[in-house]
This record gives sequence, structure tokens and C-alpha cells, in this order.
Amino acid sequence: MNYSTLTRLSVTAALLCSLAPAAFAQDADETAFTLDPIYLILERAKTKAASYEFSPKQVEGAPVADAGELLDRVPGVSINRMGGHAADIVIRGQQADQINVIDAGSVSFGGCPNRMDPPTSSAALARADRIIVERGYSSVTNGPGGTGGTVKLERDAPEFEEGKRISGTLSTGYTDNGNRFEIGGNISVDLGGGFYMEASGEYKDADNYDAGGGREERTAFTSRATGLTFGYKGESGEIALDIERNKAEDVLFSGASMDSPLSDAKVYRLRGGLDVDMGSLKRIEASIYRSDIYHIMDNFSLRGLPMGGYVPSDSVTDGGKIEGQFDFGATTAKLGVDYRSNNRRAINYMGPAAVVEAETPGAARYLMWPDTTISQTGLYLETETALSAKTTLKGGLRYDHVRATAGWADGLEGYPPSIVPNDLYDAVYGNIYDGAYTEDNFGALLRLEHELSATTKVFAGLSRSVRTGDANERSIARGTVIDGVVSANAWVGDPGIDPEKHLQFDVGIETSTETWGYTATVYVDRVNDYILRDQFSMPGMTLYRNIDADLAGVELSGYWRSGNWEFAGDATYTYGENRDDDRALAQIPPLEGSLSAIYNMDDWRFGGRVNFAAAQHRYDASRDGGPTPGYATLDLFGSYALNDKAQLIAGVDNVLDKAYAKHLSRTNVFDTEVERVMEPGRSVYVKLEAKF
Repeated sequence: MNYSTLTRLSVTAALLCSLAPAAFAQDADETAFTLDPIYLILERAKTKAASYEFSPKQVEGAPVADAGELLDRVPGVSINRMGGHAADIVIRGQQADQINVIDAGSVSFGGCPNRMDPPTSSAALARADRIIVERGYSSVTNGPGGTGGTVKLERDAPEFEEGKRISGTLSTGYTDNGNRFEIGGNISVDLGGGFYMEASGEYKDADNYDAGGGREERTAFTSRATGLTFGYKGESGEIALDIERNKAEDVLFSGASMDSPLSDAKVYRLRGGLDVDMGSLKRIEASIYRSDIYHIMDNFSLRGLPMGGYVPSDSVTDGGKIEGQFDFGATTAKLGVDYRSNNRRAINYMGPAAVVEAETPGAARYLMWPDTTISQTGLYLETETALSAKTTLKGGLRYDHVRATAGWADGLEGYPPSIVPNDLYDAVYGNIYDGAYTEDNFGALLRLEHELSATTKVFAGLSRSVRTGDANERSIARGTVIDGVVSANAWVGDPGIDPEKHLQFDVGIETSTETWGYTATVYVDRVNDYILRDQFSMPGMTLYRNIDADLAGVELSGYWRSGNWEFAGDATYTYGENRDDDRALAQIPPLEGSLSAIYNMDDWRFGGRVNFAAAQHRYDASRDGGPTPGYATLDLFGSYALNDKAQLIAGVDNVLDKAYAKHLSRTNVFDTEVERVMEPGRSVYVKLEAKF
């Protein structure tokens, strides 16, 4: 929110002008240019019945705020919107810690109890070479949990042209709705002998956008991301050290009672792999990382008020993994150990700005995250066996030991005695932190794949996966106890909550040819001890309890190519049921999907997409804002290859300026005329991408 519109347009225009001469300086006999196929989404995206792999640059549409907003365009992924930044993803009706987000081998947990900074908001999107979205539980190697799916941002060592030691990319873009400007780039340097260095930087700035019909939403933000990698890649192995920082500032939220002046994420990561020849052992891969996130939210600094609530918080995650890969002829195997430990601290202060920003103990209102540490140590084995030339059996076993503690459960010296977390847990559940809570969780996976033909494959999978309770579910302590009475509107975790156990079965088919293809998957997920965020059993309080639940759904996608035309479509339906209370589960998206048509002509590419969702009448009134009507929006987009190293992208999202909100989005606390945070209205954008 520091750059004026004129400055933004001037920077974009200058970059366009600097590249334009190169676009026309080609040999006169050249009538077409060759672009990297990364821009052809239908040719490059690997769509399978239970997964979707793509490059971040493949998805047509306006520039995105973060990885969560980008993933909203992936078939089978929905989002929960709270503002213009930090969209929270949902896969197969599951969200938060039910989905693993793995960024180049590391895992982060946000610093906000209200998820103003989910892992996708700080993931290094600009540094990812490809993103893999796995729907459902498809591998025991992805770490603990991941019952709803896994998102992996992966990157490769840079490749250099012969005689060229420096390469890089540059992009800049502008969207009129919300006055959003972005600029970023990366550079790779060949240091010789297989060693290399990569550096990247990105800046984004946005004001509030207008929803359809002109209604303004509080969605402004500013973000900066930087990254530095030193690495080596040889014939038999590679190693890389990453140092990354992602900072979001002055983030406004229509769907929360607070905003976020600062969210600062730092990641340190060492990763590598080595090919070996030790009998059946063929490769060893390992990683070690630390993620350190500092987050602030308040309800006064960005609203011009002299006082209010102030919550500083920390989330530090340490982890690592070592895996051996084996080859026994018809069977390959992965045997590994992984470790993940997350510590979270958050204190809610209330009072004048100078007092709460000094974190004065007497102004503390709640020990929201009382020094909560959840550590998980896992051991896994996964095999793939070729039963025949056309049939493969995949099997996996996983064991996780969980240990959870809360260092401030008995309070902090100098802080009010009414905010002792153990008093709150005891009053509500009869459980307290008196030492550590431990679990021993077991998971398993079987998946049979069979090729019906060279282009068609079918599969059936059965799995058991376990997810332990997160920091909120185990220890959130936003409440007080005075004379044995719990304060109204308390939000309390249960130290003794049982882990979720998911028994999933899915079947699917996928066909892919040069001109057409389709995928179809049906799944059912019977969940014992589903951890329900309960906002109706005790009016005015938010609690957690275990229930039995069912999830089920259908996922469809397809494409067809004819001449210069490409057509594609997808649709996803999810059903969720609380079996204990005979009511719908909260946060279940309706039937939704998209249809697109794209025309390719020499250096030009243009098309349109219709995004749609049916009405949702099954909802949990305590968590969801109510039913939502169906909607359909139209996007138009296009690109032009200035030369073989640069292309100009432009388009209009929500052409008809439709006023709508996604069913999962948060209740709009600033506008009583609408129930939820609304999606952007008509948005015109332009973006330039270049490489050197």
C-alpha cells in the first residue's frame, strides 16, 4: 500500500518498453516463436484420478496473493476466504491440519490461532518448479496426518545452457480491482563444478477490492518474499541449503474481528539426495529444517483506534527426514524416519496501545497458546510391486509416536490467576496438562492399479490414516475461570482429545490420449473420533469433542483437443455427515467446478472459463453462515509471445461483475448486508513474464 497507481503503471510500462524492441528484432523469416510449454496448461498439467501436478505459471487468471489463492483454481480444491490474503484450502471436505503442506521438504504451522496465516500463505510459491496436489491419503511417506490430502511444492536444481552461467526470470503485473501491483524475479548463477546459487525476490501490494456490484471488502495487504539457495548437483547426488523469508504486513480481514499488522515467516532448510550402489539400496534422501513464524493481530492499529486487543504469537517448527530407497527387482521400497515438532505461544492482551504493545503482564487477558509443543516421530515403509506388466500393488505401513505438552498450563508468574489454562480445561472437560499426553498411531495403505490399455488405467485404494489434535484442539485457552465459572464466549481446547481415525476407500479411472482424456474418482471416508469444533452443545462457547462422521464424494475432470482448440472441465461433489448428531458437517463445499475453452494461434493464446457452484443447503448453523445460492462467473484471458523469452498476459476475471461468496468463506463481520466475505468483482489485469 506504498506505491501509487501511477508508479505501478509506470514500472510496468517501462518493463514492457524495454522488452518490446527484442520482440521485433527477430529475423524477418521468423513467423512463429517457441515458448516453454509451461504455459500450456492442458498439455503440461498432469491430471490423474487422485492427483494433479502443474507448474504455478500454468494456471490462467489474475495474479494471486499467495499459494492458497492459486490452489483455488485446481480441480478438487476449495478455499475458505477471510480477506484478500491467506485463503485457507479445503480438499475432500477437510482442512487445516487434515491437509499436509510440504514446501521443498519442510513443514510450517501458522502463528495465528484464527488461521490468518495458514501454511499456504507463507509457502515459497515463486520458487516452486511444480506443485503436486494429492487428494485423499495416497502415501505413508508424506508425514503424519494428511488425511484429506497433501500439497507439495517441489523444486529442481537449475539447468544452464552451454556457455551461459547466469539465467533468471522477471515478472510484473497489475490488477485494477484492488489496485494490486506485483513484481518479482529470480536469478540463478552457475558457480562451476556443479555448484550453483539461486536468489529470488517478490513484492505484492493491494488495496481493498470491490466485490460484484461495487461493495468494498477489507482485503488490503502488502507482502514481501525473498529466498537464497546455495546448492550442488552432480551425476550421483545433490544438496541444497535454503534460506527464505516471507513477510505480510497491514493485512486487513473482513471475516475476522482483528487484522494483522505483521506476519513474519523464516525458513531454514538443508535437503539432498545421493545415489548409491549398496546391494538393494539405491538412493538415500534426507532433509532437516526449521520454520520460525512471528505473528501479530490486533483490532486497533489498522482501524485508527487508541486501544483494543493485541495478540503476539510464535510458531516454531523443527523437523527432518531420512529415507532409503530400495530395488528388489519387481518390488521397489521406501523405508524412512521423519520427525516434526511444533511449539506455539500466544498471549491475548487488552488495553491502551502502548500498554499492550509492551506486553505488560497485567494487561494479559488469555494465555491462548500456553507454550504448546506437539512432537511426532514417524517410521514408515512403502512398497510398489509389479504383479504383472499391467498391474501394480502399492502398500504402506506407518507408525507415529505423538507427545503433547503445554509449558504454561499452570499459568505464568506475574500474570492474572484467572487465566490459568489448566483451570479452564478442568472446568470444561475435567482434563488438565499434568505432564505429557502421548499417542501411538498406526496407518496403512493398499492401492491396486491396473492398465486396461496403453491409455487407460483403473485403481482401487484402501487406507487407514490417523491425525492427532492440533494446538487449538488440544490447548487453546481463550477464556477465564472465576469462582469456578467459565467466562462467556470461551474457546477451549481439550488436552485429552482423541486422534481422528480415517478409513478411506476410493476407486477411479483415468484415460489420457493426445486429443482427449478424462478422470473419475469416487471415495468414502468413515471417520471415528472426528475432532468436531463444537459451537452448539454449550451456547456461547467453542469447544472440541470426538464424534463419528462420514465423508464421501465424486471428482470428475476431462479435456478434448481439436485443431487449435482445447476444451476442459471439472466437477467435484462432497458430502459430510455428523453421525453422532445426525446433522451436516460444517465447512463442506457444494458441487462446484469449471468449464474452459482455449484457442492457440501462432504466438497468441486466448480463451474463457466458466466457474460454477451449486447451491449448498446442507450446513452446520453454528459454524457456517447459512445456506448459499449457486453462482456462475465468466473469466476471459489471453497471452501473446513477444519473443521466445517474454510473453504478455492479460484478462478479465468475473466479466459480468457477479456478486457472490463461496460457501466456505468466513462470516463478514464488517457488513451486515452480506453473510460472508465476498469474492472480487470484475477484475482487469495485465502481466509480463520474461526470462533471460
